Amino acid sequence: MTRGPLAEAEPGLRAIPLLTAAAPTALVRRSVAVLAGLLPAVDGVIAIGAGVAVSQLVDTDGDGEGARHAAATLVGTMFFLALAAAGGQYRADLLDRRIGAVGRLLATWGLALMLTITVAYLWDGGVAVTRGWLVGWSVAGAGALAGWRVLAAMRMRRWRAEGRLAERIAIVGGAEHTQRLVDHLAQPGLAGQVAVLGVYGIDTPEAPGLDSMHRRLADLVHEAPGLGLDAVIVALPWSDPDRIAAVCMQLRDLPVDVRLAPDLAAYDLPAGAPRMMGGRLALEVWGRPLRDWRGFVKRAEDLLVSAGLLVMVAPVMLLAALAIRLDSPGPVLLRQRRFGLGNRPIMIFKFRTMYADRCDATGRLATLRGDPRVTRVGRFLRSSSIDELPQLFNVLLGTMSLVGPRAHPVEMQVGGRYYHEIVRHYAARHRMKPGITGLAQVNGQRGLVDSMEKAQRRLDYDLHYVEHWTLWMDMRILVATLTRGMRCDNAF
Repeated sequence: MTRGPLAEAEPGLRAIPLLTAAAPTALVRRSVAVLAGLLPAVDGVIAIGAGVAVSQLVDTDGDGEGARHAAATLVGTMFFLALAAAGGQYRADLLDRRIGAVGRLLATWGLALMLTITVAYLWDGGVAVTRGWLVGWSVAGAGALAGWRVLAAMRMRRWRAEGRLAERIAIVGGAEHTQRLVDHLAQPGLAGQVAVLGVYGIDTPEAPGLDSMHRRLADLVHEAPGLGLDAVIVALPWSDPDRIAAVCMQLRDLPVDVRLAPDLAAYDLPAGAPRMMGGRLALEVWGRPLRDWRGFVKRAEDLLVSAGLLVMVAPVMLLAALAIRLDSPGPVLLRQRRFGLGNRPIMIFKFRTMYADRCDATGRLATLRGDPRVTRVGRFLRSSSIDELPQLFNVLLGTMSLVGPRAHPVEMQVGGRYYHEIVRHYAARHRMKPGITGLAQVNGQRGLVDSMEKAQRRLDYDLHYVEHWTLWMDMRILVATLTRGMRCDNAF
């Protein structure tokens, strides 16, 4: 899709650069929705084919292994397709980014294999598939799926560049609304997605009446069959419902989709999802981060992973508790009020790292490098993040999550003022439960917050996490925390 010459401006409508695409007969066009529908079918055939091929190579005894391997292949393939669908890999609007995401694909394949192994060992009194078949299918399936996805992504990029996947549209509307829509569609990130083949202005100071509108709409109706349009976009102010209705009725006879473009205010707001409300369409500007199944998945992740981690780190926690008791008198644990979901205060648990008579339970006073309040053991616990481990109990209780924006003390201050007073939209980070670790922490944003710039950077990471949460993001943050985020020079 390339920029074409300036469209001849209608009276009252300044010249707009159109996006041109080849004529409908010049190339075979593809539908992104059809490709998205075919993707799981191809994935399924490849996964099953790999399982059958490996079974033919390793099943030599003829003692029923083939039947068990066939059943495991079907179960594993169903797990893989379900997980891939849940992860958005087959969504048409995300297909460009997700079809070639090999890392996401392999993670989904690995999780499907883990579930398959669990089912195989529980099936029929513990009868399991053979190791040779399992290893062979794991490797062959991963290689075949990754190879096919890479080739498909390359082909899709080529089709995008050739304009085969572009939706062909015409725009009809007022000057300001039409210009704003065309400018939006001309963004580099949308290249290859939309081809604007015509702009028809109907909003002019000289002739605002219906006669002028009918005359221009007649041009569109006359030219539409030769353009091979997919859709006509009506770009008019929503405050003029009578004219919108009149235009839409004039376009009713065309064999195309007729859509209403957003009003001007919508361009300055985040891209929202359409929602039905009482049978009518509403545009969601801010959505709940963990609505419906997302909340269930997040809670299941917290319970399963935190329970497993608690068993693994129990010896470390016991040793830390013993060291605290031997190092200085006082309780092992510190309870502190911090912000939770919806700005509600919660009590979180930490290992005590300061002398008991100098602890700041409010969190108002920042901990500085070489702070005399910190004990010898406490300094090691803080730098290694072991002091955070008791928060696993908060996760099990449901007041925290494993991953999320860090739980800040209610009275935390930056530069002598409360955090929420100096950073705009601070409360938006509390739209999710606080986490033991988070996106900001694995990106180096740990330790003392002593400036407005540091406070804003951390909030930016937190809001990005809240507004773009996925299970895959949580897994990456947990892995990063375990591999590089446990120690920090800024934590003291």
